[in-house]
Amino acid sequence: MESDPPILDAFSTFSLNDKAEADGSGSPSRQAPPPQARQRRPRMSVEERLNSVFSHLRKELNWSLKDFFQALASCNDATNTRRKATFAEAFKDPKILGCYLRRQHPWPGVREAVIDALDLGSAELRDEVQQLGSSRYFSHSPGVEVGFEALDREQLLQQIQQDAPYTMQLLRNIAKPVHNPERYNPERQAVRFDPRLILILAVLCFSQQRNTCNSFQTLLGLYLYSKGLKRRQLELLSHYGISVSHQLIIRVVKQLSERATDGLAAAGKLDSAITAYDNFEQIEGVKEQRVENQSKFYSVTTGKLVQGIEIPPGGLRQDMLSPQVKLRARDVLFAPGNMLAYDFDQKV
Repeated sequence: MESDPPILDAFSTFSLNDKAEADGSGSPSRQAPPPQARQRRPRMSVEERLNSVFSHLRKELNWSLKDFFQALASCNDATNTRRKATFAEAFKDPKILGCYLRRQHPWPGVREAVIDALDLGSAELRDEVQQLGSSRYFSHSPGVEVGFEALDREQLLQQIQQDAPYTMQLLRNIAKPVHNPERYNPERQAVRFDPRLILILAVLCFSQQRNTCNSFQTLLGLYLYSKGLKRRQLELLSHYGISVSHQLIIRVVKQLSERATDGLAAAGKLDSAITAYDNFEQIEGVKEQRVENQSKFYSVTTGKLVQGIEIPPGGLRQDMLSPQVKLRARDVLFAPGNMLAYDFDQKV
């Protein structure tokens, strides 16, 4: 007879052994000893972990914490580069930065050292002021006409917020009142302080590029000159960067006068132009005449050029005057051109 397969023998043997153990007869099968339980260390507290790290650095490596940071910053191999990147992630935590960089800390000089190392973003702030200086409100660009509307507060603030937001925010933080800071209202104080900060930024732009970023100072100087400010006062403001020099203001006035003369001559040639003029003479006398101080005689012609409305082609001619037609005040006041102006005033 053929013998049973090995797997059947093993199954039969296993069944007989189990049956013997169940009946209490036969020797029981030998069991493997249970594995020994892994011994776990007690959990260490944060203070114990810190003590263990510093103890290892001091006793095993003979390093101070300063030596560790210097080595981490100086080694440039691939492995250490990943370590430095991981270490840099820790400084993105505001709690870690605040622990060492806040003003009220027991370690003097740390905040100042970090500010010196980072240069407090001076390059970025300088770039912002340079960008602001190239705008039409602060830069003197040839061929670009800028009037006194460029001194409008809202327009200037909008341009500053676009070109120099961080510099403006820095100035606002510096200008916060020292007394009663809890009562500080940014919206209310902005109405009072923003014009001063605009002037500070204009002086910074003027200091960076004196020959090109002087549009704000030129407009302010022309305004003050038109109000009768004398040469000595203008020169004083020029030294502080608030205005350009008196000599430059006079040169700009002459340029504006020549430009206005050319524009007046061109406008006077139009058919719709109406010109009114008058001559007058004036003598500027002195009490005691001398060789170097004598009376002056002025012969002046004043005029006014008006852009006419509904002027016929070829302009007004003398043969158009009809003595039979009566001109009443009502006809002038309620003329179509004057009515347009009246409607515009009503809308405004």
